[in-house]
Amino acid sequence: MAQEVRRTSYEYVMLAEATEREEKANLYAVVVECSVPRPTRGTDMVSNLRLVDPSTATNPQFPEGLEMLAFSVEQRHLPTLRRPGDIIRLHRVTVRTDSAETAVQRLIPSGVRFGFVDVAGLQVSQYNGKPQLIAKIHRAKECSFCLFDGRPEVSSDTYTLEARDPGIISALRSFGRLLASTPLGSTAYLKRIKDIRAGGFFDIVCRVLSVDNRHLDADVMFVWDGTDALPLPFTVDQLDASAGEVVPEGTQPDPAWLAARRRAMHVHGNGTVPDLPALGTALPIIITTPAPVEGKSRGPWVLPSVGSWVKLRNVRSWVVAGQLQGRYLPNSKWAPCNADEQALTEDAQRLKVNNVAGWAPSNLEHWLANTQQVQPFTSLRTLQIQAGDGVPRKDRCLVNVVRYMPADVADFCYTRSQLGLPHTDVNQDSWVYLVKLHLQDATGEIDAALFDKDANEFFQGFPAQDYSKSLQDGTPSPACFALQKKMDTLLGLQGGQEGGTWIECCIKTYYTDRKHPLDTCQFRIFATRLH
Repeated sequence: MAQEVRRTSYEYVMLAEATEREEKANLYAVVVECSVPRPTRGTDMVSNLRLVDPSTATNPQFPEGLEMLAFSVEQRHLPTLRRPGDIIRLHRVTVRTDSAETAVQRLIPSGVRFGFVDVAGLQVSQYNGKPQLIAKIHRAKECSFCLFDGRPEVSSDTYTLEARDPGIISALRSFGRLLASTPLGSTAYLKRIKDIRAGGFFDIVCRVLSVDNRHLDADVMFVWDGTDALPLPFTVDQLDASAGEVVPEGTQPDPAWLAARRRAMHVHGNGTVPDLPALGTALPIIITTPAPVEGKSRGPWVLPSVGSWVKLRNVRSWVVAGQLQGRYLPNSKWAPCNADEQALTEDAQRLKVNNVAGWAPSNLEHWLANTQQVQPFTSLRTLQIQAGDGVPRKDRCLVNVVRYMPADVADFCYTRSQLGLPHTDVNQDSWVYLVKLHLQDATGEIDAALFDKDANEFFQGFPAQDYSKSLQDGTPSPACFALQKKMDTLLGLQGGQEGGTWIECCIKTYYTDRKHPLDTCQFRIFATRLH
């Protein structure tokens, strides 16, 4: 147990003054952010801390405070922030100013090839030429710290408290409370999910809804801030600029490429919060194992707990088959943070007014399909959650059509005898639609069937028939061509507006075996007409 001792007085300086010194400094500061430890290129673990004090509050050189890198061989020796606003005391910290080249080399761990990282896009500008504090902890005659949150957490077996120290701590606590309601510095990289686009970097304050670690290629963390990601057609793939590069023989490609596919959050399971929000995108963050260093595994990432609020920094964005995703890079980091009260308030307001689709046109005349139902909209996530209780339902939804099966519209219809159905006309084997639409909204995705009379109503003006018939020259028939054009418009492939094309539809939930609802749940579209 650490023991308080009395020793010669230390000289403490403010953060801004510490950056002007060439020798090591002692200081007190407020910790506003502390990342979870992660491996370095060597044998150390590292945490990023963001520190502020009154000298940084009015200094334009430190709009976000001062960054400190804390290194230690063992993770347990690094500071652990219990809550933003904790006070830290540091002895013998070093000041470093990086050049752009040094900053790039520091941010990119060994084992990550430049061919798979867009170096120009890294947030080097946040560090280029700006001072940083370096704390090498648990080394002889190196830095030590004491973190105050009611009781001190210390990095050595003894620590000192002098008569003036409680006054410094109290003053910094008051200063920290003033900062709690004031955003710090630049928000150039801080994004809401609705504002993230492919090909850049972003920071985000979010809640962790689920962590899926069942896959060998990557862990997937689903995060939420109450807003909706921009919907894109299934045909859109916007990966890193290095996507077309050839991997040299004997070199392993970036594991993230092998993990690049659409990801869906499982709403039932131990890895998901029980109080899933009804609205808002669950953004998948793809997390692959860090590359080994000199043949030595660096182990998996330390991930935040499900249900916690965190701040993610320096996450790469890309689009895979129309789905926006984040890629957690070797130099990405996360830190615990307080709940975003603005996000929670906005979510409550959306629920109140039944705004289930943030990107849908407000004018229903712009929707490509409508129903005669007047009940409130239900999100697809809510449909999936409700499916677990085995109760048949009828819901009204506002969705995008991502793709359809069969992929060729010529195969949309079958004869009743082909499907084993009784004939409605004893003199003729009539045709019926059997089509499956893959639907999505901001909250999830499902497959919903279009069949028989419900399909005839949906495809009004295009009665069920043999669309596989072609003209004598082998080109599709006019009916097949017209139906194909209708489906292209439905998918947003005909120059659709930003935010995608939307249909209002009625969806019936039913079960082939209600004793096993999650395994036998089916969805079917009814009472819906395509324009």
